[in-house]
Amino acid sequence: MPDKLYKYRSFGVNALRAITEAEAFYAKPSTFNDPLDCDPTIDMDIDRVHLERLLYKMLLKRKSDEEARNDIGYLRYMSSEYGDYKTEPDVENYLMRMLANDIKRELDSELGNEGVFSLSSTWKKGLMWSHYADEHRGICIEYDTRDQEHHRLERIDYKGPRAIKTSDLYRWKVRDNMGAKERVFRTYFYTKSGEWRYEREWRDVKERSGVIEVPFRITAILFGLRCNSTVIKSVVKLLSDYPAIKIWQVLPKEDGFGLRRYQVDRDEIEALAIREPGFLMFKDIVSDDDDLEELEDLGPAEEIPKQPNEG
Repeated sequence: MPDKLYKYRSFGVNALRAITEAEAFYAKPSTFNDPLDCDPTIDMDIDRVHLERLLYKMLLKRKSDEEARNDIGYLRYMSSEYGDYKTEPDVENYLMRMLANDIKRELDSELGNEGVFSLSSTWKKGLMWSHYADEHRGICIEYDTRDQEHHRLERIDYKGPRAIKTSDLYRWKVRDNMGAKERVFRTYFYTKSGEWRYEREWRDVKERSGVIEVPFRITAILFGLRCNSTVIKSVVKLLSDYPAIKIWQVLPKEDGFGLRRYQVDRDEIEALAIREPGFLMFKDIVSDDDDLEELEDLGPAEEIPKQPNEG
């Protein structure tokens, strides 16, 4: 696990609360920008009898024994429209697909409300600044992962399968096999398309979604290429009593399209006072009324003499 992980953010109230209130937003998988993320398929690698037992066990989590049996009986009845599932393979396959659909629905009902906090192992990705930090106008928060153990903080697998095996679900739900449960969780939460590899993502998963106290300590704030200077000044002053938190300004490299950073001079910024309007700064030097009085003392303006070449 990296010692440091990074959260790219647009600057606003929520970003300020992340800094001052130690808050993090754990999102529901259904809100992700990638609709295939945390939406695995089901690989039916067990027979119909085991699928029925698996679905029955999953239904018992929220239904009575009678209700669970009735649900499975209803699926059998629906398949009978096409023949006898006990003797006709095509009809049995149809019933198995219906069972798999309900198994997926129950799995989503159980895991779909968990919360996911996404981070990156790098602050240098221009695409990340563009996509998640308001086109480089935002900030990037650096978190330290070493203060405590994070049992559900894991790296995203960009090569893993999208499908969850029903055999693993069966071992987990029916036989209470923890190894199988871990494989299901890894496929559900920590496997993603290789197209997103540039994000270098790590995820922390919790049993509920929403605003939760962040489980990491902030060690640095980085400001994007286009971040307004007023934002930088405000955050520096906000963190004046926290010198251990480093402040970085991100800049382009001179020898390519990469990014570099330099440490902001906090003392210089903290020494600046709040800027006053110019008319207040110079009101004791010149005023409009004084100018008018001086002009009146001069008397009427004389006509400007014509130049020799003027008509």
